[in-house]
Amino acid sequence: MNISASVYAADQRCIMAQLLPLLPHLESLHFDVMDGLFVPFHGLNQTLFRQLRDSVDLPIDVHLMIRHPQSWALRFAEMGARWIAFHPETCENPLALLRAIRDYKSRAYLALSPHISVSSVRHLLEEADGALILSAPPGGGDFMPEMLAKARALPAGLPVCTTVKCKDTTPGCSGICRGISW
Repeated sequence: MNISASVYAADQRCIMAQLLPLLPHLESLHFDVMDGLFVPFHGLNQTLFRQLRDSVDLPIDVHLMIRHPQSWALRFAEMGARWIAFHPETCENPLALLRAIRDYKSRAYLALSPHISVSSVRHLLEEADGALILSAPPGGGDFMPEMLAKARALPAGLPVCTTVKCKDTTPGCSGICRGISW
């Protein structure tokens, strides 16, 4: 199992101090960008991305929860993001953006919100390098274990990531991913 730590909850004033003890156990970092339009604003930005890129010897994956992700996606690709996931419903031409991200030498992932069906984006998945399945509504909310089953409906061989953010009170959450057969 590969573990990617989200920097979403880290205190940006002391992010490196918080990450250092985790680094030997991580495969990558997960970087959420929220614009205040598609989801409530959260202050992860290009400056913090550059700081992490220059300080940590791990790939950084970017999840854009923003309206009109085209220019942001390409900026993060230029800065060296390993993969960039965006929500197809926020983009005028998702197929063109998948191809543009790849042209910038990053992998292009689709982010699938709970309300987006696999069948509605199947034509895009044929062009995607992977999929990010949200297990909660974009921007936060309660864990939805049924979202993990979405991975089984994806094309065979397509890399799949999922966000699993559980509260201590979520029943059965600690074992939920161990029971999934990808």
